[in-house]
Amino acid sequence: MKAMCRLNNVGRVGTAILVGFFSLGVVPAPATPPLFQITIESGSPYFLPASATVTAGAPIRWDNPTASYHTATHDGCIMGGPCMFDSGSVVPNGSYTLPGLPPGRYPYHCTLHPIMRGVLIVVDQPATPSQT
Repeated sequence: MKAMCRLNNVGRVGTAILVGFFSLGVVPAPATPPLFQITIESGSPYFLPASATVTAGAPIRWDNPTASYHTATHDGCIMGGPCMFDSGSVVPNGSYTLPGLPPGRYPYHCTLHPIMRGVLIVVDQPATPSQT
């Protein structure tokens, strides 16, 4: 019986702490999924991975270790749809980070080199990184 009372008191204290945080406007934030990295390549497949599955809200970074300028531009930006991201010119040895995307399928390309194409598949649940 004493153990039950202790558990009950611990539960009450924990609840009181949570109520205190909420009343102060302090709400625990959900954890941000880890950064997903894409490398811009000079040769095929150009974006590595060319097809990537990432968790909604995960930051995505394109790194450009090449000697040329490149972009990571959502196809919607030039096809009359919603433009979900456009890096502008990513300088040699530079990078572009997108804070995250909602679930969906996002084909993208380099506007300076249209042969360079990739796709992001954004899912609700944490995904095991997919690379093809």
